[in-house]
Amino acid sequence: MNGPVACLDIDYFYAQAEELRNPAIRDKPIVVCVYSGRTPDSGVVATSNYVARRYGVRSGIPIWRAKELLRGVDAVFLPVDMPYYSALSHQVFEIAGRFADVIEVASIDEAFLSLLEVAAGSFENAARLMESLKKEIRARTGLTCSIGIAKNKLLAKMAADDSKPDGLLVIRPGTEDQYLKPKPVEDIPYVGVKTAKRLRDMGIKTIGDLVNTPSDKLMEVFGFRVGRFIYLASRGEYFEQVTPRGEAKQMSRMITLKRQTRDEAEIWGQLAGAIRELHRRVIELGYGFKGVSLIGVTRGMKPVTKSMALPHQTQEITELENVSRQLLRALLSGLEEELRRIGVRVYDLSSERGQSRLTDF
Repeated sequence: MNGPVACLDIDYFYAQAEELRNPAIRDKPIVVCVYSGRTPDSGVVATSNYVARRYGVRSGIPIWRAKELLRGVDAVFLPVDMPYYSALSHQVFEIAGRFADVIEVASIDEAFLSLLEVAAGSFENAARLMESLKKEIRARTGLTCSIGIAKNKLLAKMAADDSKPDGLLVIRPGTEDQYLKPKPVEDIPYVGVKTAKRLRDMGIKTIGDLVNTPSDKLMEVFGFRVGRFIYLASRGEYFEQVTPRGEAKQMSRMITLKRQTRDEAEIWGQLAGAIRELHRRVIELGYGFKGVSLIGVTRGMKPVTKSMALPHQTQEITELENVSRQLLRALLSGLEEELRRIGVRVYDLSSERGQSRLTDF
């Protein structure tokens, strides 16, 4: 089964971060710049808020041009502050990771979330989860974000772009053609200006036009890799797995409970098998772990988690079971809603076999 996959994009991130730091400038045009240092106006615009965009200020234009466009306007020009933005980004994606099976951080302001298990394959469940995530990010950080949900990463990214700012758009299975065909070819992610111009020179202006172009023609003009990509992308059939960047440090297993419940014994009776299955996989790969989390999803699709860091690395099933049982009691304590899904995650993994990358979640 494909999807659901979500793309999370923090709205006009650098400029929004500056609004958060100094709310007094929120209603002014804000331009965050990468200064070259040669002159006060040398460099380029990194991003701008929506107030500045109304004047035509966009990322990538020279700073002097942005100042020209904002002449006579009470605008704010600021240098990039990467340590500050990175700290905020880490906070956002740490929150997002609790709502997903797997999270792939694509850049400082964008991430992809695999929701197949946590949403039980349901796009409706995925939408409710992502609404909860947006509220959680806003409450915890003050930031807004836009989220797209679809059957693959590429479509989810397009949906996120279309939902800006502070929106949520779901492309449900079976509606991809309806969504894609009217769009200009430039709307396909990663199709640059040159590729779009060549397509237009071929009489291909919309994605609908592209769908009617044979794949061998596209591969003849653009080469196998690019031609195949735009052929599949135009049909909504370009699939890439959501994969953690760098070294992944966790594994998890999640189950849907036979009925929605808060009964500890009933939940444990079903969770214990998932714990044993996860432990077998950890041992097969030669990993030990130093942390355990339980992840629950309530009747209202709200994620709840409890975690425990261990004082030492272990591979012991009894320790995993004991910690998981403690976490389950803590998770259920004070929980008002019944759980519909429950999962266990081990993290801070290291391998005695010298393996440096783990992609199994």
